Amino acid sequence: MEKTKVQELDALNEYYNTGDNQIVIVYGHIRTGSATVITAFSEGKDYLYYCACPASERLQQYLIGDAIRKKGYEVSEYPSYKEITEAIEKYAVDLNKPLVVFVENFEDIIKASPGFIEEISSVIYRNNHPQIMVVLMGANAAWIENSMVEKIGAQAANISGFLKIKPYSFQEMRKRFSNMSDEDVICTYSIFGGNARLWNYFDDKKTFKENVCDKFLDAWNSVLLRETFKTLEENLRETAVYNTIMFGLANGKNKLNDIHHATGFSRAKIMVYLKSLIELGMVEKVYSFATTGHENVQKGVYRICDPLAHFFYRFFYANITQIIRLDAEEYFDTMIADGLDEYVSSAYKAVCREYVVKLSEYGRLPFKIDEEGEWVGKIDSLDIVAQSESGDTLVGACYWNELMDVGAIEKIRNCCKKARINPDYYYLFSSKGFTDGLKELAAKEASIKLIELEEMMNA
Repeated sequence: MEKTKVQELDALNEYYNTGDNQIVIVYGHIRTGSATVITAFSEGKDYLYYCACPASERLQQYLIGDAIRKKGYEVSEYPSYKEITEAIEKYAVDLNKPLVVFVENFEDIIKASPGFIEEISSVIYRNNHPQIMVVLMGANAAWIENSMVEKIGAQAANISGFLKIKPYSFQEMRKRFSNMSDEDVICTYSIFGGNARLWNYFDDKKTFKENVCDKFLDAWNSVLLRETFKTLEENLRETAVYNTIMFGLANGKNKLNDIHHATGFSRAKIMVYLKSLIELGMVEKVYSFATTGHENVQKGVYRICDPLAHFFYRFFYANITQIIRLDAEEYFDTMIADGLDEYVSSAYKAVCREYVVKLSEYGRLPFKIDEEGEWVGKIDSLDIVAQSESGDTLVGACYWNELMDVGAIEKIRNCCKKARINPDYYYLFSSKGFTDGLKELAAKEASIKLIELEEMMNA
């Protein structure tokens, strides 16, 4: 288990080891392969597990009640959540041991029953039963962070803590796809990100192109294309509107005005739908690293943050006719190959940022990072900006599939002036390497570090 997962497991055990009754919300990427944290936490503990489904309050209560009855405890046909929790309390008393109760997809309960937490709290926090720890597991991080507290109001005070499960790191993917070339692993990361559940679809003994042809474009075996359609249909209503906005975002229409002109929708309408997409975790608003160069920052920028959805809208959504007409390899060469480098470059930047953060964690940077991000300017941008508490500053640039020359450092310095950043260190990444002139400059200036693909991939 990688270091981040160990830390998440330790955090859960810290809650449990207090011996207190509590309600803990665990959310983020628990359905993306990171369920190993929950599995490891449950080992050696007595627990109950229920996975909620999108349903009315009445049906949800019937389904939970049915599960309780199968455990041998009588409840009403449509029990209240308080009655359900009292049955669980009896189970804990009979067990006479600490009990963990896992509720997956708890959002589906909250959305239909805003008083859910208040009802279960009245029983959970009693002192006349063994320890009961309720772990409410949610996949929709954006909704939990932005909308849930408003939905439940004062009941939020009954929540003992929040733990956000992070996606797996790129380095973990590199280990999983050990037989693939470095370039192909980064291309694979660009469509799956840290969603380890999806990694299983690709065969690391095949190339990226072969995997895309097999899993997206084989007419009889296009499992990922079908899964993407299914995911979008399950989560989006009025799909025509959402599809139009997502297609625009995937093709570079990232500002409200650009989306307005591309779609013909009013700005007010677009904002409503963007808010829904953000709550679903499919789109994010881009925020630049805080600097004093406010006037040069590009504001109001949106982008697709779900890699699989981004890949779908960029290369498949508008090309159904060609998918049917062309064979898999011809489709890849005609419809994907030319735009792939531009698409993958954003994932490469994310990999480089992760690398810099890992260097800091392992004490291999000149300073410990307190804050990091990117700076998105009106003309040029800084792919990486990182600072220590005392103000030590590192900036970085990431060139995917392009040789980096001396002009890159001048471009970065001009951008830093606009951002009003005074860097102490320059970390330059290039998957294709560096010109002799840039290598000579880096040899003279200790503040410049050049990181080639092989060095980063084998860190």
